Amino acid sequence: EIKINWAVGKKYLMRFELNQSTETKIPNQPQPVKSEVSLAQDFNITPLKQSPDGGWELELKVADELLNVLQNGNKVLSFDSTQNPSADPNSPTALLGLIIGAPLQYDINTNSEVQKIVGMDELMKRVDAAKPQQQMLFRQLFGEETLKQYVSFGVWLPNRMMKIGESWSVKEDINSPQAGVLTLNMNYTFKDWEQHADRKCAHVEMTGAVSTKSVSTASGAAIQIEKGKISGEFWFDPDLGMLVESDSNQSVALKVTTQAQTMTPQMNEKTRLTLVDVQ
Repeated sequence: EIKINWAVGKKYLMRFELNQSTETKIPNQPQPVKSEVSLAQDFNITPLKQSPDGGWELELKVADELLNVLQNGNKVLSFDSTQNPSADPNSPTALLGLIIGAPLQYDINTNSEVQKIVGMDELMKRVDAAKPQQQMLFRQLFGEETLKQYVSFGVWLPNRMMKIGESWSVKEDINSPQAGVLTLNMNYTFKDWEQHADRKCAHVEMTGAVSTKSVSTASGAAIQIEKGKISGEFWFDPDLGMLVESDSNQSVALKVTTQAQTMTPQMNEKTRLTLVDVQ
């Protein structure tokens, strides 16, 4: 059975890593702009109780975060929560420490869809009082739609018994703070059993596509996906009822339109979600 089974009294220690590279050709400039983003976060999920309808109340805490942003090889942003926070109140990263250790309570239904996040309103009141650049960076990393994805990885699972060779498909709309509403069309295939991270896991391969459903101009630019491909794999431990690791690769051709010009960035992104430990 490939289905998330939370256990009250357990704490699930997770790690998320992202590496993103983007190349953008600028009109009337000889060289493209190359940017790199690396992000690493450790976070804990604690199941509080199961509701009568089969949903769950979960508590999430972000334990630490490391962020680096480079442009043409030069570091333009950095944040490390394990170091002393920046004393510069004008720094774009000045708000990022607010999320560290802040308890957020999630109500999710039986399909792992987030119904609400308790504690989000109080957090965003502090963010709303900050400078616009600080607000924008915080919302990009810790906006409500992004935080929902921390605990809703179960929506991609079939939630039923599966045999080797069987496949399933999932179509999901995701809200992006920068790019509007995106549609993901994914196909999954249970390939085989594998020992992974000292666990007997179902090994699943995935392929799919991401496209723009509706464009947002909230960032001051209209961002549209011209072509987007996704591939990857994950390992699931049925005895534990939990995802052990998920690796994903995305290749996306974008069209970015501003009042002044149109650009066509090419973005490549690798993400990894790992179950570090269960305590």
